[in-house]
Amino acid sequence: MKAAPPPLSISLILPILNHEPRLEEVLRHIESVLGDRPEVIVVYDVTQPELLEPVKAEQADLEARYGLRCLTRTDRRGFGSALRAGFEASRGDVIIPIMADCSDDIPAIPRMLERIEAGADIVAGARYISGGAIVGDTPKQQISRAYSKIARMISSVGCDDVSNSFRAYRRSVWENIGNDATSFDISVEMTVKAAARGYRLDQVPAVWTNRAAGQSQFSMVKELPNYGRWLLYAARHAPSRTLLVAAPVGLVSLAVLTVSCLRRARRTG
Repeated sequence: MKAAPPPLSISLILPILNHEPRLEEVLRHIESVLGDRPEVIVVYDVTQPELLEPVKAEQADLEARYGLRCLTRTDRRGFGSALRAGFEASRGDVIIPIMADCSDDIPAIPRMLERIEAGADIVAGARYISGGAIVGDTPKQQISRAYSKIARMISSVGCDDVSNSFRAYRRSVWENIGNDATSFDISVEMTVKAAARGYRLDQVPAVWTNRAAGQSQFSMVKELPNYGRWLLYAARHAPSRTLLVAAPVGLVSLAVLTVSCLRRARRTG
């Protein structure tokens, strides 16, 4: 009788710009759900020299109390490049990016790992399937929902929430798929490239909760060109059978929704 294989090791990567007021809440939640199983790597992008000393003090305290590892970057910034730095420092069989603002659904992680152990290469925490949800819907989330629908229309990428960063990756996916996105669109890049190359995608429902403290670094205006290029990539490298009909309708719909949401966001200030 063969012995059962050892459980997959996990690396959680948490990018932070200078300081995140709810980081400790996330760390306590991780401990309550996963115990001491995961390796936790917090990647700090520090943008001002005077912040470096308090950041170092915070890191030493967190490392002592939570057993995590911290990386400090002063010459680079961006969600995508922070994930790359975290991956390069990680040792886990499974890589999971986690937002440090309490927005991600930590209790969904065991279900994601079950799908990985069953053979999936990427498992998305999907907000737009049965059992998933968004708490605090905003124009950004409405555009995200439309974006994911359009990606399904124009491509064969089997994911109903292609833009959510909360997903589990086999280490081999990160090792074998090059990525160049420096911002939040890295999640879409990795997903559409993996689908185009035949990796197995799966998803579990997840609840996204909009941040209640601190300030998001996401800008719809700046990010739209980044996300747009991955729709084009998906349509070219993993096209759907209905691409010629779906693409014009989907892209026009996304453009109309985006303009509407931006106007509404400016009015509400």
